[in-house]
Amino acid sequence: MTVPAVPDDQRGTRLVLGALLGLYVLHLLNLRGQLPPGAAQGMADQAYVLLFVGSGVLTWVLAGRAAFPAPWRWMAGGTALWGLGQLVYAALDQADVQVTLADPLFLAYPACFLVAFMLVERRWPSLPGWAARLDVLAMVSAVSAFAWFFLLAAQAQREDVSRLDNVVTMLYPLSDLLLLALLLAQVWRGMTLRSSTLRRSLALLAAGMLAFVVADLGFVYLTLRGEYGDGVGWPDALWPLGALLLPAALSGSLAPPRAAPPRRAGPPTLVSLLAPYLSLVAAFSLLLLIPQGLPERGALLLTFLTALLVAARQTLAVRDLRVRTGELARSQAQVQAEALRDPLTGLGNRLKLNGSLDHALKVGGRVGLVMLDLDDFRFVNDALGHRAGDEFLRETARRVLAVTGTLPEVGQACCSRLGADEFVVLLRDTTAGTLMTLSERLRDALSQPVNFEGQELRLSASVGAALADPAQDAGAALRRVDLALAEVKRRGGNGAQLFDPARDDAAAARRVLLEARLRGALDRDELTLHYQPMLDADGQVRRAEALLRWTDPELGAVSPAEFVPVAEDAGFMPQVDLWVIARACSQLRAWRDAGVTWQVSVNVTPPLLLRPEFVSWLAAQLTAHELRPGDLELEVTERVLVASGERLREPLAALRVLGVDTALDDFGVGQSSLSSLLHLPIRTLKIDRAFVRVLDCPAEAQRGAQIVGAIVALGRALGLRVVAEGVETDAQAQAVWALGVSTVQGFWFARPAAAGNLPPGLTGPRSSDLQRHAPGARGGGVLP
Repeated sequence: MTVPAVPDDQRGTRLVLGALLGLYVLHLLNLRGQLPPGAAQGMADQAYVLLFVGSGVLTWVLAGRAAFPAPWRWMAGGTALWGLGQLVYAALDQADVQVTLADPLFLAYPACFLVAFMLVERRWPSLPGWAARLDVLAMVSAVSAFAWFFLLAAQAQREDVSRLDNVVTMLYPLSDLLLLALLLAQVWRGMTLRSSTLRRSLALLAAGMLAFVVADLGFVYLTLRGEYGDGVGWPDALWPLGALLLPAALSGSLAPPRAAPPRRAGPPTLVSLLAPYLSLVAAFSLLLLIPQGLPERGALLLTFLTALLVAARQTLAVRDLRVRTGELARSQAQVQAEALRDPLTGLGNRLKLNGSLDHALKVGGRVGLVMLDLDDFRFVNDALGHRAGDEFLRETARRVLAVTGTLPEVGQACCSRLGADEFVVLLRDTTAGTLMTLSERLRDALSQPVNFEGQELRLSASVGAALADPAQDAGAALRRVDLALAEVKRRGGNGAQLFDPARDDAAAARRVLLEARLRGALDRDELTLHYQPMLDADGQVRRAEALLRWTDPELGAVSPAEFVPVAEDAGFMPQVDLWVIARACSQLRAWRDAGVTWQVSVNVTPPLLLRPEFVSWLAAQLTAHELRPGDLELEVTERVLVASGERLREPLAALRVLGVDTALDDFGVGQSSLSSLLHLPIRTLKIDRAFVRVLDCPAEAQRGAQIVGAIVALGRALGLRVVAEGVETDAQAQAVWALGVSTVQGFWFARPAAAGNLPPGLTGPRSSDLQRHAPGARGGGVLP
């Protein structure tokens, strides 16, 4: 029990304690018969009662200055009532074992102490856990066995006294056992107190309680044996000692209750480890006192040895359980940490990001996201293998952490890896300016080369950033930053973009509407084909490109640049490609019947080319329309071809066997892979309009001409036809003719139109008017 402090001025208290000690000495002298008869002996008889009452009164007074007086006053009251009981007992002059009016006063002592310790236990629990509680119960149980064997059993079987007298007499040792349990609990507390003063005071209180318990048990024992003669015995020396130690325990300089630290389960002490075994040994020792023969003693000894081994085994099991529980807890914590970590880079994974983002949105504040994607990262894996790709990703993670950690205005950040080459940085309490600063620094850091086994790798990064709307959930916040990143990708990558709600929310809504309307466009017959003729160097028109157009009743005419990416993302572009090929074959058949022998080029996407049944379906279409395979040419963009070259090798080879030509569109802007030209059956290179557009720009014409000339030379070396796309002016036309292209395509020569709206001269087998557009012609213009 933790004892509160009392004032430092204790002179009066010490005087009273000294007087009580003098009464106690006088009482001891009287017990030993060392006082002369007369007044001194009479005073000694009164000293016994005064000692109890004085101790109770002093404790009550001191308790008034304590931080928690209630328990002490209960104990003070119990002590004083015991003294009054002794006064009543002496006045009745009854030495035999009979119920008297003094018994309720005597029994008030353990009852008051029980109430006091219940108050203390409620406020400051004395036992740290069930293990300590069980140890105390085991020790009390062992003592109870001795009490029963030597006292209670004999008292319960007495027939020379009334049942009431038996019950009252047995209440004393039973209450003493209860006090013993409280005493042991306080001893447990005393072993953990940090203050030596507190421990000393608690020891005094425990000693006083122990004196009472021993005196009560001794009284019953001596009475049963008829050795408590004339109402005097050695217990009479212990009862007043217990009363005297109570105010002594309270009067010391003790710390307030809060000085006692909260009980925590710590490593087991030697006492706590030995306590169960000491109780077991005590109980076994009692059994050996029972008269029995050699067989019984041998069986009892082996039984005790078995119980001791089982107890030891259980102790080891508990210890192992604690160790395993600790290991399991550490293992679970490690598993939970690994579940939130990307194994390759050590950053958080998608699960970690989602949890952190949910928490940040719930807490509030300006939550920002920065998402970056390495442009054309697949080329690292394709060229150097996945080991180089993994090292590149680890280096990217290190640079993301370094940049994020060195930006003062970033604050607390959570870096995660979402996909193969996609990373996200989560920022709390940030601004749009901070997001863009971080985005630009990340882009610059990732543009620096990476050395791998003597080779220098260099890639660019596309970075999108967005501030989350406080009313949004994690999914909506991620969609915002994903839209910003997609916008950078659509512009060619290697840039940074901040999400603009006014613009990008409208774009997202427009995209959803386009997808919904586009799904029914084929059924509503809203798709059409326009054809753009191409002019060869000899002035002949031998081919045209089929271009898809969509006019929606609600949206009007929608640009292919807008709806084709939507169809690709939605996954129904292959169905559109099949419709385009079938419609182009029908138009080719109509032109054949009219005497026009053009070849038609059709754009197709990889998902259609990779379908196993595509080539056989295409052959069936050509047969059904009575067309030659050479009448149709399929175009794939350079970026798509490089990304899926290995997978497209087989279907393109099958097309070549069938006799269908293949063209590489937008050549020069998709990080060209020259090996694709060597291994894939390509017949035509179409120079991207970005290189043609600069040919009439004085600042860039020379460099543009050099690039176009190099592509033409490459095409000639490989025996390929080279087409210049996007020719719109006379200067551009004269330049590409001079550089040696095979064919031109663009508004300078002819705009795309429906088959029925093409100029009559273009639909015949030959047109002399086209000669003015051929190389060497000085005139030119755009045909309607």
